[in-house]
Amino acid sequence: MTKKSSYTLILISASLAMLMVKLDAYVVNISLPTISQDFGCSRNIASLVLLAYLVASTSTLLLFGMLGDKLGLKKIFITGFFLFTAGSLLCGISPNIVILILSRFIQGLGGSMLVANCMAIVSRFMPHEKVGSSLGILTTISAVGVSLGAPLGGIITFYASWHWVFLINIPIGVMAIWLSLRHIPSEEKEKFFFSGFDFTGSALALFAFTFLILAFNSFNNRGLEAIMPYGALVISAVFFLLFIRREKRTANPILDLNLFKNKPLTLALIASLLASSTNFGNSYLMPFYLEKDVGFTANIVGMLILITSLVVMALAPVSGKLADKIHPVKLCTFALIIGVVNYVFFSLTLERMNLWLIVIFLFGAGLFLGSFLSPNNKMIMDMAAEGKHGIVSATANTFSSMAAVLGVSFFQMINSITVGSNSAQATLHQNLDGIRNAFTFGAVLLVLALLVTWHSRRSAKKMVV
Repeated sequence: MTKKSSYTLILISASLAMLMVKLDAYVVNISLPTISQDFGCSRNIASLVLLAYLVASTSTLLLFGMLGDKLGLKKIFITGFFLFTAGSLLCGISPNIVILILSRFIQGLGGSMLVANCMAIVSRFMPHEKVGSSLGILTTISAVGVSLGAPLGGIITFYASWHWVFLINIPIGVMAIWLSLRHIPSEEKEKFFFSGFDFTGSALALFAFTFLILAFNSFNNRGLEAIMPYGALVISAVFFLLFIRREKRTANPILDLNLFKNKPLTLALIASLLASSTNFGNSYLMPFYLEKDVGFTANIVGMLILITSLVVMALAPVSGKLADKIHPVKLCTFALIIGVVNYVFFSLTLERMNLWLIVIFLFGAGLFLGSFLSPNNKMIMDMAAEGKHGIVSATANTFSSMAAVLGVSFFQMINSITVGSNSAQATLHQNLDGIRNAFTFGAVLLVLALLVTWHSRRSAKKMVV
């Protein structure tokens, strides 16, 4: 087999991992009412099917990124496929809601192993001149997973059953394991002793992210007077402080804080957090605007939302390839300018409820994302020194997962505060004010991301961590 075909199969393995994880982050959403009915449980209990996956896949990214560097990217990556596939099987045959929630947690752990090392495998084993375009393909695959997740879940649940939402992963997982075993290179690693492993840091990170996710999920529709979200935020902050203190003192930290001494890397991560938070907030709130305020039916809304993802799918490989030739900072700056203009445009025109104005905004959102994500990812991974690809990849994906939680929660909070506690009785004018304020906040986040990215241009010398 030629090197070229081997590289292609490595990229296919990484793409399958990204597709499976992103699909399963969204594919179960539409199935939850059916699952709730089948098991005779409340919506709150059924929501734990989502939360278990989110907690497992977010809180362990740093852990599995570090283990990828220590034990070998291939070992952790393939273990992730095994866990994800096994978790999918257990989800599909779960006899009750408790087993389903626990199985979903296992699936999330496997997903975390895959995502934590996905970009690292591409950066480590693909030719350097192909890294940008390869990361662009991963970005496209991610968009495909996000776009198809909810519609595919609805179709499978309607025509088959919710069980097949999970069981469909098994043949894909088996094929991915076979490809990864055959084509991802093994690495020679020094023997790693778990006696010096940072179990305390891992536990602190798990609790910190768990309470952070609980806090922001609790803000939804609870109003400003709710006590639980603020309490969970305080507990999360305490665990994060203890985690940072621990990582400074331990000999084998799961997060190398020296990463953040690299100013360009830190700025690229912050820009990614800000831009992705805006995107996730838009993805959450836009369907409400289109259905409740504009009056489109669910199938029309699904088709409209697909516009953004289709543009990202088309543009991400192109921007990734350009990032191999043009400095990624220039491409990110261009993308963020598009994003700022687009969000300001939407905030000023949303009351007109014109189909073409909505299409222009959704197209612009795809143009911004497709131009930003691949160059930003390449900029981050280019700064990873030998033996650090796993932890840098995991850190980048941890920032992305935090962006999902923060973006949805901030957009929801701003909208709820504007509309008031009795949202069911809100007028159209109040609803539009809530949407406008949330998307104006998104524009502010993009301005901050633009300033951060522009500031990183002053770092003329390329650094590695």
